[in-house]
Formats: sequence, C-alpha cells, structure tokens
Amino acid sequence: MKKIITTILLSTLLMVGYSQNTKSKLISAIVDEFTDEVSYFSNGAIFYADYGDMKTEGMVMEFFLESSYGKLSSGTIYLKISGPKDCIGEGSTLIVIFENGKKTTLINWKDFNCEGINYFSLSGKEYLFKYNKIKAIKYVNKRTYKSMVVKNNINASNNSSIMNLLLEIDKINKGVLTVK
Repeated sequence: MKKIITTILLSTLLMVGYSQNTKSKLISAIVDEFTDEVSYFSNGAIFYADYGDMKTEGMVMEFFLESSYGKLSSGTIYLKISGPKDCIGEGSTLIVIFENGKKTTLINWKDFNCEGINYFSLSGKEYLFKYNKIKAIKYVNKRTYKSMVVKNNINASNNSSIMNLLLEIDKINKGVLTVK
C-alpha cells in the first residue's frame, strides 16, 4: 500500500512539474489590438561602449524576431549608434570577432538616415552566433569611414547574449519554453 501511495504522489509531482509552462526570460510578444498581428522581440537592450558612456560613444543593440508557420527565427538586429552625429547609410558594417578567433561581417541594409540607426540580418550566420561567444565588435560607417571599436566592455555578462537569445529561440520552437 505504501508503494502505491508513493508511486501516485511521485507521478502527481512529475505531472505537475512537466505541465507547468516555463516562460522565456529573453523574448516577449506584443499583439497589435487592431490587426491581432503578433510581434516578437528580445527583452531589454545590450549596451556596448568603449571609452564612452552612451552619451559620448556607444551602441545599443536590440533584436526583432520573425515568426513563420508558428516558428520563431532571428530577424533583424537593430543597432543605434550613440556618439558622433554623422549620417549613415546602407552598407555600413558590423564586424564581429568571436572568442574562438572566427570573424564575420554584417552589412547594414537600412536606407540613409541621420539618427544613427542600422539594421543587420543574421541570415546564414545564425550557427556562428549561436555557438560562439563574442570577443570584440567594430562598427564602420560607410559614408564617413569613422569606426567604433568595442572590445574592453565585452565581458562574461554580455559576450553570450546573442548566443543565449538564439538558443532560447530553439527552446521555444521545441515547446520547452513559451513566450510571455
């Protein structure tokens, strides 16, 4: 009789544990009340600045995600440059060096603007970002050729932020996590 009661209790505990939805800590959704369209985005922003304080020089990075057929994928990296008020245009680059020595270059596809706004796609490079920590970032303005290097402010708390986001997308797509 004790074995039966113990088995029932353990089974109940396991079912309760597995039936609880674990919410994503990195990804949120917002529903447009007029169109019922759902938009997904990463919570918060990543701040990188070398020798700057975000008023003098730095970068703010956010992620806008895409959803197709019920699956999330990396969408657009929104990068706002803070500092020199130069106009930028399509073709500016974000060069990323990873801790394992690999490098990749992302190219801004946003039209000309004077607000410091860039849009980059990870398309075809998700695997590289998903399994490698960032060591350094260099932004180059194609119009002025001015650059901003972020190396000293890359640390254990932010070097894996893109990696963690992409891994969390996988967990959501597999049903392990749900979106807030």
